[in-house]
Amino acid sequence: MSRNTMTDVTVQIVPKAPSSGNTQQGQTERIFGEPNSLKDNATPLYLQLQSLIQQAIDNGPLERGSALPAEREIAQYMKVSRVTVKRAISELVTEGLLVQRQGAGTFVAERMVHKLDRLNSFSEVIESVDKHPDSLWIERGIGLANKDEQARLQLPSGAEVVRMFRVRMADDTPVALEYAVVPRKYLDTPFDVTGSLYEALGRAGSRPVKAIQKLRAVALEESHADYLNIEAGIPVIVMERRGLLDDNTPVEYSRSHFLGDTFEFVAEV
Repeated sequence: MSRNTMTDVTVQIVPKAPSSGNTQQGQTERIFGEPNSLKDNATPLYLQLQSLIQQAIDNGPLERGSALPAEREIAQYMKVSRVTVKRAISELVTEGLLVQRQGAGTFVAERMVHKLDRLNSFSEVIESVDKHPDSLWIERGIGLANKDEQARLQLPSGAEVVRMFRVRMADDTPVALEYAVVPRKYLDTPFDVTGSLYEALGRAGSRPVKAIQKLRAVALEESHADYLNIEAGIPVIVMERRGLLDDNTPVEYSRSHFLGDTFEFVAEV
């Protein structure tokens, strides 16, 4: 389905309207300091610009979701070429720290934090950042468990499973693909799932209480990239989860593809 790549990572955006006039000039000064602040001749200018932008995000002048000044304004203020500014911004976009919207500008990426030391559903993660979770169903049905499903869910031959494949949304924006399989003895029909899978399992008295989770980065194929409105080959973060009951009985196997510029995965150790 996907070819493996390696990275860890994160992020999404709620753009704020860029300010103008003196306010915008003041923001440029707050982000970059004095125009002659690029004094380190041993370090390429674009890397120095990147460092100043990162410091502004970490220390407050640039908030999550806020707009950067225009490339032309940064270049004029810092007395560097637009090529230098463009390279600095382009690399921060690649790293997921910034995002660009056609016709709107460049914004600081706003991350949805997915805490790995808690067993949260997708809906709970989205609601935790004050967004509305929703789904676009691609496929759902009931069938006999294949050998892979039998192994992952510890099922005997001939056992039935409920399968679900959907696009997960945050405020009407596609941010993840989710494929889930549940033994039918825990969920009679996929149509019992109207929102959160964990809510449906909870109503049936079978919500997982712990899980084994694995993360990796992959390049998404075109057939799946279209669902997320991204180009084929762009890396996404895949989370494989096996949800367990208190007695370690598997009740769910899921494989979710998260947009790399939308989510940040955090674990406390």
